[in-house]
Amino acid sequence: MFMRKGKRTFASRKRKIAGLCAFVLAGVIGVGAYAFTASNTVPAQAAGGGQAVVSGYTESGVSYTWNAEGIDITKVHFILTSTENLNPSDVEVALTAAAPTGADWVDCPNTEYVAIKGKEQTEIVCTFKAPGIANAAGLQLTVAAVSEGKVVVE
Repeated sequence: MFMRKGKRTFASRKRKIAGLCAFVLAGVIGVGAYAFTASNTVPAQAAGGGQAVVSGYTESGVSYTWNAEGIDITKVHFILTSTENLNPSDVEVALTAAAPTGADWVDCPNTEYVAIKGKEQTEIVCTFKAPGIANAAGLQLTVAAVSEGKVVVE
């Protein structure tokens, strides 16, 4: 019987080299994956849940200040009442003929908030941008008020 050692040795080497390459490739991929995940840092965060009553404000006593010609509305005065004894931290208004858009809203500075009955009623005064709101355009007053933070109108 005659054996061919040369061919068998060459085929055996080929398998060994292929196995070694697969092992090295798996190692490279493993190190690359570790390097990728090791570079991801996530800052500490907190999450939670809870509930609170949202009572809202009641608007009353609305009155307007007109310019000298009596054509444009320059200010609006009103009273916000809350059953939860909460002074508003921020108030914005829009005086429009239809539903307000982002540009229609005016911030009412909290320096013009006047407490009437402790923390239950607050008089708010808002000044519109010059020259004011034309009489025909001032058909609908929309008020947004919050007891904490700032009003965000989008």
